Amino acid sequence: MYRFTHQQFSRLTQRHAPSAVLLEQLSGAHDQLMVEIENIERITHGPQPESGEITVGRWRISQASLKRRTLAASIHDFLANRLDGADVESVKKVQLADQDMMRLSARHVGAWPIKAISKDWQGYCDASDAIRAHMRTQSCLSGSLFPLLEKLAERGI
Repeated sequence: MYRFTHQQFSRLTQRHAPSAVLLEQLSGAHDQLMVEIENIERITHGPQPESGEITVGRWRISQASLKRRTLAASIHDFLANRLDGADVESVKKVQLADQDMMRLSARHVGAWPIKAISKDWQGYCDASDAIRAHMRTQSCLSGSLFPLLEKLAERGI
């Protein structure tokens, strides 16, 4: 995953470039999504908890994912007329992968309502492991937006 030090963020955001602000927001959204992925992982690698804990964990990861996905869509729009060549293709690849991830997540949530989870905890845990693997892959792919935003921020765009 692409990481920035506090000093790098400070240097970039001092310019108040829109790309620097988006870069900082995307980093925060990615970090929060990773926290929520790890939380669900902790829950699903233990004994079956109360349904409330599962519900809250699922809601939090869906909210973090929605925030990252919404921000990524804004970034795609922002970058659309500012890039060319391979960079445009990279952004399109992330955009398509985001759409695929959204469909995959919706199918997962639809297949695993709380009653189904209660009846087949291990099946849910296995399915949850698989969806989290996809989410991590998507997060790494979305990381390709960081250097694009950084280049623009360096130019004050």
